[in-house]
Amino acid sequence: MNLKEKAKKLPSSPGIYLMKDSSGGVLYVGKSKNLNQRVLSYFQNSKNIRKRLKNLSAT
Repeated sequence: MNLKEKAKKLPSSPGIYLMKDSSGGVLYVGKSKNLNQRVLSYFQNSKNIRKRLKNLSAT
């Protein structure tokens, strides 16, 4: 199961999420009112996506 498939199974309730590097180190801690929508937003194609997020999605 890939990350996008896992994200689709997240609840729509409030929560926190961690973005980690390949060695398991925490890069970013986020919070959201709708965890499912927030995490899935990182998988959308956008011309305005920041460089940091592009690097995270490539790993």
